Amino acid sequence: MRGLLEGFLIRQLRRDLRQVDWIGEVPELPPERPVVLYANHAAFHDALVLGFLARHILGREPCVWMEEYDRLPLFRRVGALPFPRNDPSRRSATIRRTIARMRNPSTAFVYFPEGELHPFEEGLQEFPADVFSRLERAFPPALWWPVALRVSSWNSARPTATLIGGTVELQPMGNEWERLAALLRDLGDRSAPRTTLLEGRRGPEERWGWAARLLERHR
Repeated sequence: MRGLLEGFLIRQLRRDLRQVDWIGEVPELPPERPVVLYANHAAFHDALVLGFLARHILGREPCVWMEEYDRLPLFRRVGALPFPRNDPSRRSATIRRTIARMRNPSTAFVYFPEGELHPFEEGLQEFPADVFSRLERAFPPALWWPVALRVSSWNSARPTATLIGGTVELQPMGNEWERLAALLRDLGDRSAPRTTLLEGRRGPEERWGWAARLLERHR
């Protein structure tokens, strides 16, 4: 069953995206601790892309809280757990399940501290400074890793997901908003070296480019 779920995730991303790119080199995270991978949230595919990063690049089992869990069963395939806005008892149950999962050092908890999906152009939304210290008190010792991402169609008819990671810390430093905001600015450097983590489906301008060239030669 796990192999089927992993294959589904790969097929979904390849169908929807042109590619998944990483700026720089993906770090090797120490294996003896779980990781809290915290990120901005500005595209429908964010959780799928980060779930792919966790499972297929880092070799860790993803876990993510999702307000729309009941409406979007697809995301259960990347470890989504229900986190409905108006159901405190269900959120509490999810927090307990997450703490239990974090006792396994191979877990990657994908966390969106902004708390909601919003347009990328709005910039990084403010979030309470104490959310990370509260998580640290609840979780076993973990790694804390900021990852910024953007899903954009600037270079193709099909969108590309671009990611960049910051320094891994052994505890929250109190400046998580600033660190994530700095990474978002670095995403805008199109000259930075990139590694393609996943090849998806080419856009129509690439698939039919040969036809345009043929017509040009016979004009």
